[in-house]
Amino acid sequence: MHLHGAEAQQQQLVKGLSWKYYESSCPKLESIIKKQLEKVFKKDVSLAAALLRVHFHDCFVQGCDGSVLLDGSASGPVDSEKTAPPNLSLRGFDVIEDLRRRVHKECGAGSVSCSDITAIVARDAVVLTGGPQYNVPLGRRDGVSFATR
Repeated sequence: MHLHGAEAQQQQLVKGLSWKYYESSCPKLESIIKKQLEKVFKKDVSLAAALLRVHFHDCFVQGCDGSVLLDGSASGPVDSEKTAPPNLSLRGFDVIEDLRRRVHKECGAGSVSCSDITAIVARDAVVLTGGPQYNVPLGRRDGVSFATR
């Protein structure tokens, strides 16, 4: 049996991910992100590459869990992934934080994972700067700790 197109993609999804994960809980998710990124890139198109890089760095160490977005705290390690040497030149965290606030205002606090927001942002950064359109399965869970050295 050969699967084509969407059927093949559906069969290959990682457990827990879905093409329609936020369809009922946050139906405007992708349009909120895309509309705001269009404004951001009109002001500074170089942020597109920076945001794609944030997603890559997040996924590289222990999977796409949003842990690169976490700050260190008084109760935890002093260092965070943000302050690890390979990540010191990352930028665009403020854009992702602004998008998180916008999404949570529309759909409820904690309604959408930061790791999914980051994945959509990376895809839209590619698309809005002339790259190919592609679908992003959603349903990632945010990490609550960052990778250690």
